[in-house]
Amino acid sequence: MKLFISTILPALAAAATSVSISAGKINGGRCESAEDTVFFKGIPFAEPPVGDLRFEAPKPYNGKFPEEGLNATTSAITCIQFTHDYTPDLPTSEDCLYLDIYAPGNVTKDSGLPVKVWIFGGSNTEGSISDSLYDGCNSPDGDSILVTINYRVGPLGFMALSSAGIQGNQGIQDLILGLEWVQSNIAAFGGNPNQVLLFGQSAGAENAYVIASLPQAPSLFHSVISESGGGRGLINNATTQKVGASYAQALNCSRTDKACLKSKTADELTKAYDDDEFLSQGVGYWGLLGVLGPITHSFYPYADGNIVPEDPYTSGVKVPAVFGSTKNDGIIYSLLWANSSGNIPSLAAYEEFLRKDFGQAASLVEKQYPLSLFESTISDSPLFGELSALGMNKTEAAVIVAMATVITDSTYKCPAYYGAAQARHNNVPAWTYEFTHNATCTWINTIPQEYVSLYSATHTAEIPFVFGNMNNFDLPGGNCTYTQSEKYLSQQMRSLWTSMAEHANPSTAGLTWPRFHTTDKNLTTLGMIFGDSAVAGTVDYTGCDLWSQVHAILAGSNLTQRL
Repeated sequence: MKLFISTILPALAAAATSVSISAGKINGGRCESAEDTVFFKGIPFAEPPVGDLRFEAPKPYNGKFPEEGLNATTSAITCIQFTHDYTPDLPTSEDCLYLDIYAPGNVTKDSGLPVKVWIFGGSNTEGSISDSLYDGCNSPDGDSILVTINYRVGPLGFMALSSAGIQGNQGIQDLILGLEWVQSNIAAFGGNPNQVLLFGQSAGAENAYVIASLPQAPSLFHSVISESGGGRGLINNATTQKVGASYAQALNCSRTDKACLKSKTADELTKAYDDDEFLSQGVGYWGLLGVLGPITHSFYPYADGNIVPEDPYTSGVKVPAVFGSTKNDGIIYSLLWANSSGNIPSLAAYEEFLRKDFGQAASLVEKQYPLSLFESTISDSPLFGELSALGMNKTEAAVIVAMATVITDSTYKCPAYYGAAQARHNNVPAWTYEFTHNATCTWINTIPQEYVSLYSATHTAEIPFVFGNMNNFDLPGGNCTYTQSEKYLSQQMRSLWTSMAEHANPSTAGLTWPRFHTTDKNLTTLGMIFGDSAVAGTVDYTGCDLWSQVHAILAGSNLTQRL
C-alpha cells in the first residue's frame, strides 16, 4: 500500500498543476514556501506590444501553446522600467504582458472560488509582478485565487501625444485586457468570474480607482480596494500633451512623427526619460511631488474622453469600494528627501516644498500645517528619538514630520476620504481603513532593518500583510520573521480582502467592517483600524476640507461643495 500511495501522489500533484484553456494546456507548479498552493506564471494575455504595437492599445493574445503545454513555472519578464527606486533589478523587455495565477492546491474547475486581481504600484514608472514582495504563494489561504497582471509603465504605458496619433492610457488598457482575460478564463483555474476583486497599492491603487470608474467596470469585476492611492484627480489633457511633446523632443523626434518614436531602442527610451529634467521632476498636483526628486508621475492616466471618459474624481467608482491609507504614508518620502545630497531640513526648505507642490495654494496649506505647530509638539512624537539619533535638532526633525504629514494627508489619506465620499454620493457602498501597525521587519530594500521603527506605518507597509508574506525579510532570503501576532493580523486582513471579493462587502463572520458615513460638519467615520489587530474604530478625516479647497484652486473643482 505504501508503494501504491507513493506512486499515485506525484501523479495527482502533476494533474493539479495543469489547466487547459482555449489557447492550450498550461503547466504550472507548486510553491516551495506553501505546498498547498499551486501557481501558473507567465501566461500571455496580449500580443507582444513591440514594433508597430508600441504606444498602441494591446491586442488580445491569439496564439496557441505548444502541444506539450505552456511552461508556466517561471515569472514573466518585467516591463521596461523608467525609475529604479523601489523595484528590484529584474530582467526587462517590451514583451511583458503576462499574468500569474496562484490557487489552492486542491482547486478544481468546479471550485468557484472568489478571485483577487492585483495591480502593483511604482509611480507608473516602475514595478513588476515578478517582485518578490508580490509573491502570491501565501495569498490563496485555501479559499481564493490570486491573479497578478503586468502592465506597461512610463511612456510606453502612459505617453499621450495626439499630434502623433498616440492616445495614451496604454497601461490602463493593458489592465482592462487582463481583466477581460480573467473573465474568459478564470473558471478553468477554479475561480468564479462573478466574484472578482480588483485591488492595488499606490499607483496601482490609483489605476484600480480609474478602472473602477469606467462604465464597463461592473462587467469586469465586482468590488475594488485602493490601498494608499485611490481618490486623486488626474492630470489634465493639456499637461498630458505637454509631457508627451517634451518626451518626443528628448528622443529627437518631432511631435508628429510616430514612426520615429517607434524606432527608438529601449535604452534610448530610458535614457531620454532620465535626461529630460522636465520629465524626471514630475508635473501636476496631488501626489505629483516633484520636489522629492525620485517621485515622478510625468506619465499617468488621464481623462481622454474615450478609454477614460471622465476624471474619476468627479465620476466616482461604479462598484463597491474600500479606500484606505497608512498612518504615516509620507515619512518614506520626507526621509528620502532628507537623505538626498544637499537637502537640509529648515523652514526655508519646508516653504520651498510647499511652494513647488502647491503653487498659489501654498500659503493656504502652510496656514493649516505651520512648521511652528510641529516644532511645538515634536518632543512628544515617537519619531523624535529616532530622528535625534540621526543627529537632527528639533527644527530639522519637525520639518521631516511636517513634510511627511502634508504628503500623507494630501496624497493618500484625504483622497481616500474623497473617493469614499464620492461613492457614497453615488449610492455605491464604500468602506475606509487606516493601517497603523509598525512592522517588525523591513519589507523593501530602501528601508534598512535598523531604521524600520523610524519609518513606522509608512507607504507600502501593509503589502506583506495583505499577501501573507511573513517570513524571510528583506525578501528574498532575509532572516527577519514577523511575529505571531503580526501573522494573525495578516490572516485577518486576507480574510477581509477575500470577503470583499466574494460578497462585495469586506465584513466577515467574526469581524464587522462599518460602512463609510460622514456628515458635512464631522469628517470622521467608523472604519477599520489595522494596528496590533484589526478592530473597527474611528478614521479621522478632520482637515480634509482643506485639500478640496486646494484642489479647487489648482484644478477648478471643489469636491466637498458638490457632496
